[in-house]
Amino acid sequence: MTVTHGATTLPIGQVPNLSEGDRITVSADLPRDQGVHYLLVAAFLRGATNPPSKNWFTQAKTWERKKNTLDLTVPAGARQLILFLAPETGGGCDSIVDAVRKQPGAFVRASQELNQASLDRARLDTFLDSIHRLERTHPERIEAVSPVLTRSLSITLKAECLEQAIDLQAACLTQSRSSLLLADSHSASLTETLVGAPTDLALQLAATPEAGYGYYSSYIGVVRDLARIFGAFQSTQFQYIPALGRAAEARLSLLLNAAPSFAKPKSVMVAALPAIEAPEPPPLRTIAPGRALCRAREGVLLPVEGAPLIYATRYAHAMAVRVTRADGSTLDLPVSADVERGGFLLAGPGSDGGDLRAGFDATLHGIWGFTPFDGPRFRIQNPHAKVGARSRARR
Repeated sequence: MTVTHGATTLPIGQVPNLSEGDRITVSADLPRDQGVHYLLVAAFLRGATNPPSKNWFTQAKTWERKKNTLDLTVPAGARQLILFLAPETGGGCDSIVDAVRKQPGAFVRASQELNQASLDRARLDTFLDSIHRLERTHPERIEAVSPVLTRSLSITLKAECLEQAIDLQAACLTQSRSSLLLADSHSASLTETLVGAPTDLALQLAATPEAGYGYYSSYIGVVRDLARIFGAFQSTQFQYIPALGRAAEARLSLLLNAAPSFAKPKSVMVAALPAIEAPEPPPLRTIAPGRALCRAREGVLLPVEGAPLIYATRYAHAMAVRVTRADGSTLDLPVSADVERGGFLLAGPGSDGGDLRAGFDATLHGIWGFTPFDGPRFRIQNPHAKVGARSRARR
């Protein structure tokens, strides 16, 4: 799946929001020996109180080589985009169109809450991946790193776990996942698509008997609520089951909390794409305002917080700091996000040609999806500046 905005094309994993006029290409990546034919149906929505027109639905026959891709353009007035994967039956697409048009609010809510769930899951996965990696490689670092991880990702830190033996800390920190996630105002704002209605989303991971069993483990309690809502649309032909999207570059993998049925009523998987709304760049702020940072040989960390999605997703890319050379010209130096250290890492002297002043300002900036944005400013001391640059700075 890719999204084209103007002349720029990005994989879905780098797209936090869609805009009117965006062009979207979607194809189903099914195994070659797929025994069931699937329809891939896209539906644009325009709010809970305004059913979409029939020409806002598009279908692709995934089993036919020349008809297996959706080429979509976001129409004016659209606010949400939902994908359906439905076993092919006579009139399958018409049944989906009728269900959505009869009660669009249910699918608007599905879009909103599935998007929120995917962002929460990304934060949690990033936290768990880091803890498990430390457990395998450097368990002695868990105590020092875990507070930084929890601050960076808005995760609850269970301090009592750090009082246990080193080989028990990781297991303690990662159990009881239902209590780990804290509310993140930025990710919540990216999914507030119900016109005029504030959101109070359930951010708790569900604790169910299926927890921990592969793709069918439960991931967010609200998904079970959506399954009950979709039950109102169940017919002798179809039942709708919510699917959590996990984006990685150009792939959107679907996680289910219920095994699909291929007997009537057959299961239709419902997945949400990012909301169609104005871009909202991450509200980054520096952790130590006014404090000068020293750029050592191994580099310098620019500590930031306030937007855990910069660590949990690829929405922020082409990140750099803009600095001023000794001759007055500007230079962009690339930086990389480091969740375990809680900021962006700027490499040591050498990448800039050595012509920066002994002390200089650096402004963080990058691209959020398709939109350039500026972050906080840092004051950096550069002890390895050239003598000539030091002299010019004094004059």
